[in-house]
Amino acid sequence: MKKSIGLSILLFSCILWAYHITNFDVEVMVRPDASIVVTENIQVDFDGETRHGIYRDIIYKYKTKFGNNYNLRIDIIDVTDGNNKKRPFKISHQGKNVHIRIGNPNKYVTGVQNYVIIYRVTRAINFFNDYDELWWEVTGHKWEVPIHSASATVYLPSGTNMDNVKATCYTGKWGSDAQDCQWTVVPDGIRFVSGYLNSMEGFSVVVGIPKGIITPPSAFAKFKWFVIDNWDWIICFPLPFIVFIYLIRKWYKIGRDPMKNTSVMVRYNPPEEVTPAEMGTIMDERADISDITSTIVDLAVRGYLKIVEIESKKLLFLKDRDYALVLLKDYKSSEDINSFEKNFLDALFSVGSNKETSAESLGIPEGKQVILISTLKNKFYTRLKSLQSQLYTTLVKKKYFPQNPETVRGTYGAVGLMLLIVGIVGIILLHRWSILWGGIGSAISFFIFAPIMPRKTKKGAALTLHAKGFEEFVRRAEKDRIERLAKDDPTVFERLLPYAMVLGCADEWTEKFKDIFDQPPSWYVSSRPMTTYMFINSLGNALNSMNGAVSSRPRGSGASGGGSGFSGGGFGGGGGGAW
Repeated sequence: MKKSIGLSILLFSCILWAYHITNFDVEVMVRPDASIVVTENIQVDFDGETRHGIYRDIIYKYKTKFGNNYNLRIDIIDVTDGNNKKRPFKISHQGKNVHIRIGNPNKYVTGVQNYVIIYRVTRAINFFNDYDELWWEVTGHKWEVPIHSASATVYLPSGTNMDNVKATCYTGKWGSDAQDCQWTVVPDGIRFVSGYLNSMEGFSVVVGIPKGIITPPSAFAKFKWFVIDNWDWIICFPLPFIVFIYLIRKWYKIGRDPMKNTSVMVRYNPPEEVTPAEMGTIMDERADISDITSTIVDLAVRGYLKIVEIESKKLLFLKDRDYALVLLKDYKSSEDINSFEKNFLDALFSVGSNKETSAESLGIPEGKQVILISTLKNKFYTRLKSLQSQLYTTLVKKKYFPQNPETVRGTYGAVGLMLLIVGIVGIILLHRWSILWGGIGSAISFFIFAPIMPRKTKKGAALTLHAKGFEEFVRRAEKDRIERLAKDDPTVFERLLPYAMVLGCADEWTEKFKDIFDQPPSWYVSSRPMTTYMFINSLGNALNSMNGAVSSRPRGSGASGGGSGFSGGGFGGGGGGAW
């Protein structure tokens, strides 16, 4: 019965695979210096097929339980046909395998062919406290055709007491604990024989060798191999920490603002030498949208613009508000307005339109240019970048910044992005987690430091302290002092309002004047009756609309296990096939 089943399997395999391995016999010579010499005699029956030859893959890259690389040293000594006739072969490294392609690409072979591969392996012995171990994957588990019979003989150094040698063997798919194999002691060694192996099944042998037979590698050799195998981790693992420390030192040296620990003194006025937009940009080193749009209120206070609130019906009971900007006087030749403000007004009134809303319909003398804030949506963003760039350039020229803050952030961000790409490429193309760790870890440090590396000059830091002193005054000023200010300067509320808005304390500023002024400024027009407090809320809504309109864009822009144990692991293995 068993014989008929075996014949059926053999017949089925011959139908399924046109060629097969009739015999896979291996000799392993264990040398006293802990190297082994392996001789594989592989008999292949191509059974009428014509092929150039076979290829053999032998695993040489492993991982220890600590995650570091452990690579065997495999030196191919010779490849013959078993009768001392050389066979042509080519060696390459593919992934974790040594790839041996045997055969002539210009010739074909057929029928029964013998391939004898001889190679030397270093680092294939595991050393334990009580014994040393050779676990060798004789055939490997990656052959695409069945192996009808497999055997292996492990020869130990002469003088080994075979009574103290332990042995076992395993068959089947990777990780299998099946033992369809036998072993017997022979002179100076142990011979193992397995049964029939299906495609993707392998044959492993394990030999426990008494201590003192094999000399372990020296500490220097182990260290040298470790460094060579793990150079990428040795370099890449500390890299994120080194980068982080480097960036901390660089920030401490050139990234910190001067006068950082200077105490803030209360100031009753904002810095006179800068506009609200410039002050806001200097303080946080960013030309924010709110800094840009504060220019609208500042120009309105200075008589160049009027802001008109327009109420329009959208649905039956729901209403929406738009805001009109009315240009009150010529600004192009004015010396009271800087180049940034001129370019800002140019951009507003060239991009925006009035949608047939005339100055006369708004109660403004005819002939005044009018635009609606809503018409800036999805259009003004094309001018925003150049306006922000001009603001940065102006502040560098005025020596508030040593360099353009946006350029500094962009440079550090670009380096971080480059390191991120290197890490991703390292894992995709080179399959090295170390490069991924080093690249991404270092990139994160650059991304963290990019926002804080821009710095102010001493002049910029002094202005920031002045602005913070004014913020302290706005938030803490007592009512009687505010009343004296309003009496001495009736324009103080609206004149300083844009600065308070940039500082984020417009509500506090308005609250202090609610009992002093009960009418909104003349440059803000609404059909609704307003108190000072209602005005600031309405103006806040207007600025939110402006911020959204000037920044809005249309959609679409813009190996496991090596080492010890008897559970299907070890050295060698791999597989092969025909080509």
